Parts: sequence; C-alpha cells; structure tokens
Amino acid sequence: MGIKLLLESFIPHGLHELSRKHLTKNIFNAFRIKFFKKIITRENSCCIIEFTPFHGENFPSLTKYLLDLGYNVDVVYRKPLKKKSHSNRNDLSLFSCFSGNIKVRIYTLSSMDMNLLLRSSAAVLYKHILIVTYSDYMKNSHFYGVDFTKLNPVCMMHYPDISNDYFKTNKIISPVKMDCYDRKPPFMVSMHYFGNFLKKDKFKTTTFVTLNAIDLPRRNLYLLFFACDKLYKKGITNFTVKVLGDGLPVPERFHNNFEVFGFLEYLNMFKEISDSNFFLALIDQASVEYTNRASGSYGLSYGLKKPIILHRKFSYAPSFNDENSILYNDNDELSDAMEKCINMSNDDYLSLVSSLEISERKLYETSVNNLREALEAPVQYVSYNKLINI
Repeated sequence: MGIKLLLESFIPHGLHELSRKHLTKNIFNAFRIKFFKKIITRENSCCIIEFTPFHGENFPSLTKYLLDLGYNVDVVYRKPLKKKSHSNRNDLSLFSCFSGNIKVRIYTLSSMDMNLLLRSSAAVLYKHILIVTYSDYMKNSHFYGVDFTKLNPVCMMHYPDISNDYFKTNKIISPVKMDCYDRKPPFMVSMHYFGNFLKKDKFKTTTFVTLNAIDLPRRNLYLLFFACDKLYKKGITNFTVKVLGDGLPVPERFHNNFEVFGFLEYLNMFKEISDSNFFLALIDQASVEYTNRASGSYGLSYGLKKPIILHRKFSYAPSFNDENSILYNDNDELSDAMEKCINMSNDDYLSLVSSLEISERKLYETSVNNLREALEAPVQYVSYNKLINI
C-alpha cells in the first residue's frame, strides 16, 4: 500500500470526499494571479487547452478548423510524464502537420500553470477558448477559480452523462452525434484531421490494424482472437493484423499473422495505420454506451482513410454506412467481415475508400460550420427546462 493510500485510510470517508471534490492545489493560484507572463496573447487568436495527459488526438482537428476560420492558434497542454502510456501519451509529433506554420504556437504547462493562465488577464484577450476535456470532477479541481461567465469557453463533451450547468449551454461540442439528458444535442465537431494522407491500393496480403487495450468495454481484443480462430479453421491465413499499443498479450498461436507493436508516439502510430488496409474497432456489442459516445477509432478511420470494421449498432453516431465501411450485426460475424475484406478486390477496395473520402469531406465541412456557430453564438441555456439567455 502506498503512503498516500495509507494516509487516506485514516481519514473519515466524508472528509476525504470533501477534500477530493472541493480542495485543490489551485487555491494557491489566488496568490499568483498577477505573475503569469509565460504567454503573450496575439490578436485574433484562440486557445485550445487540455488538462489531462490524453485526448491529444483532438488537437490537430481543432487547430485546423480554427486556422480555416481565420484565427491564430495557441495549443496548451499538460507537461508529459516521463513514462509514456495510453493514459499519458500527448506529444509534439501531433503537430507535425503544422510544422513551419507561424499561426500555430504550442505550449506545455503544469496543470497548476494552466489553471493560472485561465484566471489571468491573458485568457480574457483570446477571441475564444476551447477546452478539450471538461467534466463534473474537473470543475472543482483543474478549473477551480476559473470564471466561465467571463471566458465563455467552448467545451467538448466526450460522453452524455454530465450534470453541471455549463454543459446545458450552447457552448458545447461533441466528436460524434450525441443525444443528451435534459438538453438539446451539442454541436457535432468531428475529430479526424491528422494531416494529409492519400488513399492507397489494397495490399496483396490484406492488413488489418487495431489498437490494444485492457479496457474490454472500450476495445475487446478477445473478439479478434475468436474471429482469427474461426478463420484458421477455414484454412484462411493470408492476412496480417497489426496491434498497436500496450494492453492484452497476443496468444502465441497468432504470431505468424500478428505484428505486435508496443507504445508508439502519434506520428509513428499514424504511419502504421496508414500502411494498412482496414481498421478494426473491436467494440463489443455489449458496450451499449458506445451507441451514444465517441471512440478514437472513428477519427482514425476517417482521417487516415482506412475503412473501419464495426458492429452496426455503433455506426449511427460516427456516420458510417455500408458504402464507406464494413459493418456486421453480431460479434460472431466479425470473422465473416474479415473474410470479406481478405477476399475483396483492389477495385472494390478503392471504391470503398472513395466513399469514405466523400463522407469525410462532408463531415469536415459540417464540423467547421458547427464549430463556427458554437464559437460565435451568444451563450444560452439549451436545457429543455431552461431556454433563456445567460
């Protein structure tokens, strides 16, 4: 047991919860507010800020949309920890597509300095502030002392069950179409830009790619293992599966067909996905929450032009269909979907990718327009029982 857990075991539960929810080191920023000089705010500029050490895959899309809307962009994210992992993966390679663009500036700050930035006079000078991750818990910790009524930031909603009042305003965006309790759906702003990637022919050996995870509701690799066993029983072995990232170990029986990668920085991850044919989402049909929330797999499919293999029940929110992706109706049908991909001709594959490109362009245009509206609209409650100006 660590020292922190040992100390917490002696604190009454109610006092511990009070401390966790309402006491924060950012209290000390009340005494530092005049000392923030790390960022000089430029004219006509926006700030994208992310307090968590993940969700960095959203930075390129938000940056590109803001550039298209004519703004200068400052991206501020948390100083990375030395040990890289899925939960600590934001890195500078995300911004390689903006290399040499003087309208884009990148800063890494401690979470305490990010809080201080949002409480400083520099924050008020931005035309708009975009918060990539904002939750009920973060309201009383990372955003302690931050005046939302002064900044009117645009915040991203990653899942619908959030209760604080600001999430009932029209200043909320979501990466996919999302229905919410007690409010109108937020503006959909897709997160799928990672640079310019060209479509490629289908390889002679069909190559699938997926991301590893130990969180089975988010991505269940056991579905893949079961599907590959079914393919082996049919004598189908002319395929390769790339598994990117840390998570479940791959059984030895698959080693002839699997390429297992550990943790990769974003730029290397994008390269491996780009050098593949199909993206395996591996969302279990039991993960019903994903019928109404985002998955990072969706953006990677659109942005890197790799048709996704996905259970049909999850296709509505990210706008996938039978023309731009490979959909199946039951977990047991994943092997059939993979077999369809393996047997697909190059012409049929390129037709599938072309449909995905058309969908991506429409999604991009919609996202730019939705973000513009979220930025420029005066703040208003859009809760079903609270339709008034703030």
